Amino acid sequence: MIKTEQPKQLLTDLFHSALNVVNGCSAVERYFNTHPIEGNVAVVAIGKAAPAMMLGAKNVLTEQIQSALIITKAGHADSQLGWPCIEAGHPIPNKKSLEAGASLIAFLSHIPKETKLVTLISGGASALVEVLPENVDLEVLIKINNWLLASGLPIHEINHIRQAVSLIKGGKALGYFHHNEITQLLISDVKMDMPEIIGSGLFVARKSVDSLHNADMLPVWLQKYIHKVEPAVASVSVKSHIIANNEMACQAIIKRAEKTHYAVTYHGQSLYGDVFKLAELLVKELLNAKPGIHLWGGEPTLRLPAEPGRGGRNQSLALAIACLIENSEGITVLVGATDGSDGPTDDAGAIIDGATLARARGFDAKVHLAAADAGTFLAEAGDLISTGPTGTNVMDIVIALKESI
Repeated sequence: MIKTEQPKQLLTDLFHSALNVVNGCSAVERYFNTHPIEGNVAVVAIGKAAPAMMLGAKNVLTEQIQSALIITKAGHADSQLGWPCIEAGHPIPNKKSLEAGASLIAFLSHIPKETKLVTLISGGASALVEVLPENVDLEVLIKINNWLLASGLPIHEINHIRQAVSLIKGGKALGYFHHNEITQLLISDVKMDMPEIIGSGLFVARKSVDSLHNADMLPVWLQKYIHKVEPAVASVSVKSHIIANNEMACQAIIKRAEKTHYAVTYHGQSLYGDVFKLAELLVKELLNAKPGIHLWGGEPTLRLPAEPGRGGRNQSLALAIACLIENSEGITVLVGATDGSDGPTDDAGAIIDGATLARARGFDAKVHLAAADAGTFLAEAGDLISTGPTGTNVMDIVIALKESI
C-alpha cells in the first residue's frame, strides 16, 4: 500500500508512474525485444520523444544501426546518442524545421538498398520537420500554424490542414524513399491512435485523394494554400505499430493507484472538447462521485485570444476547475501534459485544490482565463508542475483525489 499524507505528492507519483510506462526508450525496447528485426537498419526518429525512442533502438539493435537521423524539439536532444540531431521549432515551425525537412529527404534518398528503414514517430513531428511547396514560404507557414494553434480545432483537423500545405506530410515523404518496406513505431498523441494523424502521417500512405473536410470554412487567405493530398507511392509497404498511447498511461495509473487505500474510478478516454465545458463536466462528476481516485484521459481544446499569455490547455483547464471548486475541501486535481510542456511553456500543467484561488490573492482568475494566461495565476498560487522533457507524448491526463470529509 502506498502511504502518503500529501494529496499533491500522491497525484504526482501517480502521474510519473504513467510517464515511466509510456517513455519512448522503454516502449521501443519492449517492441524490439519481442519483435526482432534482422539485418542492417537505418533509423529516422522525429518528435518530442525522438531522442528517447532512438535510445531504445540503440539499446536493442546496437550495431545493426548503420545510420540515423534525429529531429526533435529544442532542448530535448541527447548528445550521448552519437548521431546527427536537429533541434527544430515547436509548437511553431522555424528555419530549423525546414532544414530538418531537407535533411530528411537527403537521408532517405541515400539509404542503401540492402538496409531496412525504421521510423520512430511521436507527437510534435508536425512542427519539427517540413518541406514546402513553391507558393508557401516560412512566413506563411508560421502564420498558418499560429492560426491553427489558436483555432480550437481538434488535432486531426489541424493535421489534415498541415498535410494539405506540405510536400512530405500525408505520406508524401514516401516519395523520397526507394525501398519497398518500412517498420514504423508510433507513440500516439491523437484520439483513436490514427497513424495517418500522428505527426501528420509522414510515412503513412494514402489510398485515395483526400479533399479537406470543411475547407470552405477556413479563412480566405488560408484556402489558397490548400491542396488535395494525393495518394502516396503504393509500392512502399509501411507496417505501423502503436507502442505507447494514452490508454496505456491511464492503465499504469490505475495499476499503481490500486495499491493505495483509495477506491479507483476510471472515467475513460473522455477528456475531449472545450476546456471550459470540460471543467464543468469534470467538477459535476467529482462532486457527485464517491471518495477515491478519479482518472480521465484525452486532449482538450482551447481557443486562444489574439495575444495569449502564459500557459496552455492543461493550465487553463486546471484553473477553470479551481474556480468551480473554490473553498471546497478534500478535492485535489492534477491536470498534466504527458510530454512535459503545456502549450509554449516548460510546465506540464498544475495541481489545484479548493484553496488555489486563495493562494493567489490579488489575482483575478477569470481575467487570467479570458486572456489564456492561466500559467501566471497558477505560478502565483504555487500550483504549477514541471517535469522537464519526459521522452513521451500521449496527450493529457487528469487525476483527482476526493477524500472523505
